[in-house]
Amino acid sequence: MERKKTRSILALVVTACLVVAAAGLLLIAPAFVETTLSVNSYVIEVTGLSGIPVDGTATIMVPLPVNTDGEQVMSEETFAEGQVEGWNVAVQDTPYGRMLAFTTTERNASDIFAPFGVGEHETKEEPRLLAPVLRTPDNTSLAEYCQVPDGAYTTAVFLDGLAPGPEDQTQVSFSLEYRGGGGMKHLVKEDTLTTTVKTVVPVTASGVVQVPARYQVIAGGVYF
Repeated sequence: MERKKTRSILALVVTACLVVAAAGLLLIAPAFVETTLSVNSYVIEVTGLSGIPVDGTATIMVPLPVNTDGEQVMSEETFAEGQVEGWNVAVQDTPYGRMLAFTTTERNASDIFAPFGVGEHETKEEPRLLAPVLRTPDNTSLAEYCQVPDGAYTTAVFLDGLAPGPEDQTQVSFSLEYRGGGGMKHLVKEDTLTTTVKTVVPVTASGVVQVPARYQVIAGGVYF
């Protein structure tokens, strides 16, 4: 009698475990089959320009996202298709390498907000930087530098053709963010690769201005 009772209890425990396991699988199954595509986006915001007089043609240039071989990771068509009110957009060659140029002949400049590649999907998981890269710590190569998950380096922005008056002693703020990777498949998330510039320069600055940039890898992994 005692043995029969023990077997009944054991059967109930096993059944309960199977029910819990089945419920867990039902919860996990949708996430297991869900796929999130990798991103490949570059969001540019330059503020402090609004109302500043333009001397003929004003030009603002910002770095471009590249891989460690210096190759652009976003097509020129992506930038050419971008619509930025009051500004023309094009990739230009400079003595420091290719940069993304915003030009205007309007009487007064306006702030720039330009999200590029939002909705694009990345196919390669590789380090990305905003170039030109003028200086890395200890002048290491890009491939060697990108082996660390977090670090700072020096890039550049460019300003020309602005004619601020005595009352326009403001600062121009640059907020640049490239984001790539971050896709998920079968509960495994890729690394997210980011490079950002968050800096301000005087509105009176002219020509190339060296600015700090930050490279960071946000580790992926298995997510339940």
